Amino acid sequence: METNKLTIVTFIGLLATLATSVSATDFIVGDDYGWTLNFDYQAWAKGKEFVVGDKLVFKYPIGKHNVFKVDGNGFQKCVVPTANQSLASGYDVITLATVGRKWYICGVGKHCETGGMKLVIDVLPQSLPPAPAPRVVPPVVPIGKMFIVGDDCGWTLNFDYQAWALGKQFHVGDTLVFKYPKGTHNVYKVNGTDFQQCTIPLFGIPLTSGYDVVPLTTPGRKWYICGVGKHCKTGGMKLVIDVLPQSTYPPTQSASPWSSYKGSARRLGNKRVVGLAA
Repeated sequence: METNKLTIVTFIGLLATLATSVSATDFIVGDDYGWTLNFDYQAWAKGKEFVVGDKLVFKYPIGKHNVFKVDGNGFQKCVVPTANQSLASGYDVITLATVGRKWYICGVGKHCETGGMKLVIDVLPQSLPPAPAPRVVPPVVPIGKMFIVGDDCGWTLNFDYQAWALGKQFHVGDTLVFKYPKGTHNVYKVNGTDFQQCTIPLFGIPLTSGYDVVPLTTPGRKWYICGVGKHCKTGGMKLVIDVLPQSTYPPTQSASPWSSYKGSARRLGNKRVVGLAA
């Protein structure tokens, strides 16, 4: 029972907190004209939304007008209620405390009947503040890495490309770039058998621009060879890599494509090349 009471009190407190968090609006009746003769107050009220907690302010020269709150019948006939006292301060503030239709007239002479000093409004329940919009988290855009095959040595003879690839992670969305003097080498994408035997595929088309960009679009093992002469078989111009599914990289990463490569100099054949440190 005590728990139920506590729940009810908490709920009422929450409603009160929400209610007070809504900003009330002060409406100056007639705006700059105030509460005066020959003004269309129904046109003024049209399109406005009055809610519980808002205030009406009737401004007029003190002694010239007043304000009576009346019912619908008194409003239609411009009849001053005998039991009600008028507001006559010249700056009469009326807080809209309940919902429903509200009627107001001026009780001086025929100001209501012939001067148009009458106002009717509909008061709505207090609106709760709108729920905060859900926080939109921008999607993380995958940033592909660019790998210059062979780094500074490029795509060339007598370079250990498997040592170069060792320890690197290739993902879908990354790019391989084969750099070489145009006309001296080329690049073929082959299968595992052709890679082992350094065989040019019958229907394969080589890349020959000297700056061949190969996007890694699917995961899995990928094989590449040079198809010029015996560059693959005796010159070591062959590369195999494993491509992992797409990954996301931190947006602050600004290292060069080969900055993760650390190695030491060693020789392949009679050429000095760069390989991974043991």
